[in-house]
Amino acid sequence: MSQFGVDPDTLNELAGKFDREAKDLAKPIEGFASTASQIGEAFGLLGACDGAAQKYQTLLTGTLKALGQLPGVLTSDGDRLRLNATNYKNSDQTAVDHLRAATQPAGGPA
Repeated sequence: MSQFGVDPDTLNELAGKFDREAKDLAKPIEGFASTASQIGEAFGLLGACDGAAQKYQTLLTGTLKALGQLPGVLTSDGDRLRLNATNYKNSDQTAVDHLRAATQPAGGPA
């Protein structure tokens, strides 16, 4: 492959990696959610009084929301990589077709 070319097959392989990572994230995210929410006495009595425990819960909620969106982001990125691969492949084929048409003698193939 040329240094300046794009390999659609490699893009499709990368898309597959994104898909696998998206699929594999669900259980670790669930595990993190269950363990991170068990704060016990981490903030002590003062944490309940000054709102530190509530602030932690708000932080955790935001973090879990962002982590929950990550599989969808990875899946979407994989889809875009596949679309790009298809577009590059189609573009390459169109260029080849134009070159063939330009090099054919007038009146069609002999």
